[in-house]
Amino acid sequence: MPRYYFNLTDRAHTVADGEGLELAGDAAAREEARLFARDLAERKVMNERDWNGWAVAVADDQGRHIDSVPIAKLDSA
Repeated sequence: MPRYYFNLTDRAHTVADGEGLELAGDAAAREEARLFARDLAERKVMNERDWNGWAVAVADDQGRHIDSVPIAKLDSA
């Protein structure tokens, strides 16, 4: 299974995911990023951190950019 990395970025700064996750493919990685972004946004509501302007940037184990998901309150659907 390929490994995917979920880096946090605001375009000026990046917090690199040094571990990553093994997932079935790009679609699974996109869904994981969406869930991760939603979780971080919900923590924002609890005043843990302001993620305004940040996103979860997904890359595969070859460093290829897969997708970026803004950290914002997302629908659960």
